[in-house]
Amino acid sequence: MPPQLPMRTLPILSLLALAACTSAAPLPPATPAAPPPAATAPVAAPAPPAPTDPFALEGGLRDEPNNLITPGPVTAKLEKAPKGIAAPPAVCAEYLKRKPAGKNACGSSGSAIPPLDTALAEADPVRRDALLTDLEGCAAIPAGLVRALRAELAPRGCGDVIIEPVLAKASDRLTPAVHHALFGLALGARLTRAVVSAPKLAAPYDRARVAAHLKGPLREWIVEQVAAIEEISRHGVNLAQYGKGVVAVEAGLAEMRFVEAVRSGPIPDEFLKDAELKNLYFGALDEALEPRKARGRDAALVGLRELASLGVIHDDRVDHARKLLSELYGGRRVDALDGLLLPALPPAQPTTAEERVAARLPTFYAGIVIPPKSALGAGTLRGLLDRGVPAAARIELREAASLPAEVRALFARARLDLGRLYWRAFDFDRAAALASDVDGGKGRPADATMLLAVAAGLRGGPEDVAQLMRRAPMEALGMGKVAALDAIAGATPPGPFAGMAAFDAAYLRELATPQGADAAHFQDVATRYRKAASLLSDAKERAKAEERAKAAEATAAAIKP
Repeated sequence: MPPQLPMRTLPILSLLALAACTSAAPLPPATPAAPPPAATAPVAAPAPPAPTDPFALEGGLRDEPNNLITPGPVTAKLEKAPKGIAAPPAVCAEYLKRKPAGKNACGSSGSAIPPLDTALAEADPVRRDALLTDLEGCAAIPAGLVRALRAELAPRGCGDVIIEPVLAKASDRLTPAVHHALFGLALGARLTRAVVSAPKLAAPYDRARVAAHLKGPLREWIVEQVAAIEEISRHGVNLAQYGKGVVAVEAGLAEMRFVEAVRSGPIPDEFLKDAELKNLYFGALDEALEPRKARGRDAALVGLRELASLGVIHDDRVDHARKLLSELYGGRRVDALDGLLLPALPPAQPTTAEERVAARLPTFYAGIVIPPKSALGAGTLRGLLDRGVPAAARIELREAASLPAEVRALFARARLDLGRLYWRAFDFDRAAALASDVDGGKGRPADATMLLAVAAGLRGGPEDVAQLMRRAPMEALGMGKVAALDAIAGATPPGPFAGMAAFDAAYLRELATPQGADAAHFQDVATRYRKAASLLSDAKERAKAEERAKAAEATAAAIKP
């Protein structure tokens, strides 16, 4: 029978059942929960045999479906923020008072690109917002899109203040995609203002005072915050695409702020003085909070799924959601692939307004403003890679009869970056296929060959980030075939990416370490890192390889024969 907390602790822990309440499911899980994988016997991890051609792509190559679905209309109204949501920052009111700059009009061309280029080039946020305000009536831009962009670029807690007038007065003029986005940004702003100021208790922390705090101010705050998060999240379920993604990510972040706030609440001094009592207390607390952690995880996964579908690559919300998941579930590190070394992207050298706007607009907005066919040009595609490649642009690239080598290589990099962020298996398949066929595979540039080798090593992993978080570990799914990377690392004379390839081969072998791996496996990983250190020219990358080699050697030494 597991150890139990003494009876005197029960009044303190009476709050925990409340903290764990989950009366409604605000966002569905990204995939159905799967049963845990069956236990397997400990095995060593022999390196997979190299095929005759290490760069040959075996098995079927999948791709994402062409799912450009137009969302239905938004029928809900933006209601008053629920109780418990903090007031908007004072600066938000300035966005409603902002007068147009009077310097930035669509002009006779009817194109939104030049004036957006002018506005987005402005570094000062106040002047930039005034230039964007000039464009709110521009006929070349869908109604409401500029207001959404203004909310996007404003402090995140201001979204509902900026957007509410448009939803109240002009919702009948909005396209469904823009309407969903506006509604989601407004709800997301409110979620950023949830769980921001838990009641505090000053010392001393004797049991009676802590119990009174938990039963009084903190209990009231918890009930209020739980209700607010759930109410806003329920509205988010009915949104689609970008709006749904924004609400889902912000709901996940709010859930985790809640968990941290409860976990960091006051603890009676007598608990802290008794190590066993302290451990039992935090164990019970973590068990009680687990349902809310699961809600935060599921909300973040829903958000990542929507943002992945849109093609978002560089975005604060994606970064925050991935950081949340990595902190919550260290054994399912969603950011694990960030450690791979990749060739630097060719420097962006925009020569047109469209290429500059492609690099500056968040992906959702770029997908509306920039014609999808423009992605067939290397300059525009390179610009899009700074933020993300919209779904319609990816379809154009996929269905083109032929692609210039430069465009094909850039698209391969886009697919690889999407795969690394969201763990979508078909992105790795397409990245490998695209990189393999740069210049028809003949005279393939060294950087494209490196992308091919990395993508080949990442094939066979989880289907997506949800499966990574919920199901079998990576080594059980087949990831980690490094023959192509080994071929680059072992070439004579060494090529420009030999050290990078050696590092990535070691990294993937380490990442896909089977349970029960023997000392030989870790020694192999260490040897690979040592080789990488001898080949890398960058001092920081060499130091990273040496550090990981030492850690692998220490692990090998600690394993008993």
